[in-house]
Amino acid sequence: MKYLKQTLVYSGITLLCILAGVGVYQTFGETKRDPVQARVYPAFKPMTDFSLQSGDSYFTERDLEGKWSFVFFGYTYCPDVCPTTMAALKEFYLSLPETAQKDTQVVLISVDPERDDAKRLQQYANAFHPSFRGATAPHEQLQSFARQFGAIYYKVGEGEGYLVDHTAKVFLIDPQGLRHAIFDKSMTNPTEGFEFNIPQMVEDFQVIRKNYSR
Repeated sequence: MKYLKQTLVYSGITLLCILAGVGVYQTFGETKRDPVQARVYPAFKPMTDFSLQSGDSYFTERDLEGKWSFVFFGYTYCPDVCPTTMAALKEFYLSLPETAQKDTQVVLISVDPERDDAKRLQQYANAFHPSFRGATAPHEQLQSFARQFGAIYYKVGEGEGYLVDHTAKVFLIDPQGLRHAIFDKSMTNPTEGFEFNIPQMVEDFQVIRKNYSR
């Protein structure tokens, strides 16, 4: 009888330990899940003060507060990379749950301020989605802003038809104004080449948001 009681006690303790372990895994195990393709910075650094022209107003570090900001460097005269990336960002944004759309913004930073005045740039951004913003500044300010992301750009060619080579990644800033992650194209379909995997972007962003809230 004594042996039976001891067996029951030990069995009960073992069961409690197993249940506790499952609870710990469910509570903390999920926090270890990482995005599949988005690269999260090992250390989140704040943006230094900046002021870029955006439509009839300015885009500053204060506009980052309380929002997830997807930042892309491009320009309106870009023949290929920029329109396809902006179209991908539109598809991505519309694929988000409505609650996520409310605190998410997409910002196109023009690296061609000579041709992209504030009005033209905002019209271009709004053509993809009414909530998208466009912003730019003289090169001295613009280069300082771009360096914070490790982004580069430079003019190619002469005359009115020149091009601008630029970093084509999409950068994510979190609601505290900290540089948080990088989204890039991937080879998901060999016949299509490198392109943004929209479903994976949405999933990765949801993982990032979940980890952030914990």
